[in-house]
Amino acid sequence: MKNKTLKPILMLLLLSMVALSLAACGSGNNKADNESGSKNEAGGNDAAKAVKLKFYAQYSGVEKAVYDAAKESMKKVMPEVEVEFEVAAQDDEQKIKTYAAAGSLPDIFFASSGLIETLKKSDNLYVMDDVVKENNIESLLNETSKPMLWNKDGHSYSVPNVGQWAALIYYNKELFAQHNVKAPTNYTELLEAVKAFKAKDITPLALFAKEKWPGVQLFDMAVVGSEPAGVKKLDNGEGQFSDEAYIQATNKLAELTKEGLLSKNAFNTTADDAAAQFTSGKAAMLLNGAWSMNNIYEMMGDKLGILYTPFSDADKVDQVKWNMSGGGFNQGFAVSKNSANKEVAAKYAALFSIEFAKQRVIMLADPNSILVEDVKPANGLSPVQQQYADDSVNFKTMTAFPWGLENAKFKTAIEDNTQKLLAGQDKEDFIKDMNKAIEQARK
Repeated sequence: MKNKTLKPILMLLLLSMVALSLAACGSGNNKADNESGSKNEAGGNDAAKAVKLKFYAQYSGVEKAVYDAAKESMKKVMPEVEVEFEVAAQDDEQKIKTYAAAGSLPDIFFASSGLIETLKKSDNLYVMDDVVKENNIESLLNETSKPMLWNKDGHSYSVPNVGQWAALIYYNKELFAQHNVKAPTNYTELLEAVKAFKAKDITPLALFAKEKWPGVQLFDMAVVGSEPAGVKKLDNGEGQFSDEAYIQATNKLAELTKEGLLSKNAFNTTADDAAAQFTSGKAAMLLNGAWSMNNIYEMMGDKLGILYTPFSDADKVDQVKWNMSGGGFNQGFAVSKNSANKEVAAKYAALFSIEFAKQRVIMLADPNSILVEDVKPANGLSPVQQQYADDSVNFKTMTAFPWGLENAKFKTAIEDNTQKLLAGQDKEDFIKDMNKAIEQARK
């Protein structure tokens, strides 16, 4: 009987001890948790405030390394931010517009002037005025780049990441010399060069017309010899397509096309294909932005030359020498208004833009920096970059690249109709179609 009575008592005592032990352990864990929680609230634990951002950008080619370097530098400034890049499609901004229509814009994305106007209307853009002022962004930009920060309505919707590039005609000096063809400085010489290379079964101009903007740029380059504002003037609602400058440009482009300016496969040619044709000597010239000069120089060396106004009439060359096709305003890295972390994204985008511009100079020897800071290229400037840097201080006017056109109806019309002109459409039909398109675009 005695033993039977003791067993339950001993069991109760044992259970009590176990319970006390568990309670003590539980109390210790709670204390540790509380301490950890306090630490998080105080900002000692970065993981607790980590923010993930999606970044839609040209994360490819030579600029991929620039994005990576800028991202690495930003870890020192905003270590709590983790960025995931999505490679932007080469589709005239159709994918990013689809994202906007579906309400699924990435947190940060590159926005051209034209895209900004589109997304303003659909109320998809975060206004960056405050973050620009709080981080003194304008003070970091040189005088020619400050206007790129502000939209015509007085607000900032993006922070520029590169300067205003000119559109260029690159030419193969060696090829021109081998075939005794003069590098064209005016339209008459350009026409002669096209005829000479066509006769030798060399493509006069490599154009990646699988994308629509290079054709519009080619037309714009033909316009600036008579009208410094180029196609941008029409986009702004000024002038008519029947104005003399646009008629002359149409006539010149139609004549060059007839003489064999482009290859038969131009409309299936990608940017990489066009560059390969040019650098291999299968094409004498190439149209692209000045941003591509370093990459092309690395493949061609001193064989590479650049032309600014080869469409100008001979008697006007001196007058229009520094009227450039290309440029663009209020474009750069923008932020979705619907981002779950829009304030953080805006600060990151603004500071990343400046760091990106720095790294472009350091890594790609960008001769067209937007910065006040005198950043030095790691390997100096190539001769062609130095020429562009020296020349750029003389530039008088700039137009825009087609992605900077703001009237969506006009942009579509000039893109589609220029493709037809370059494919051999009658020039009178081209002029008539563009007059109708402008009338519709301005309603």
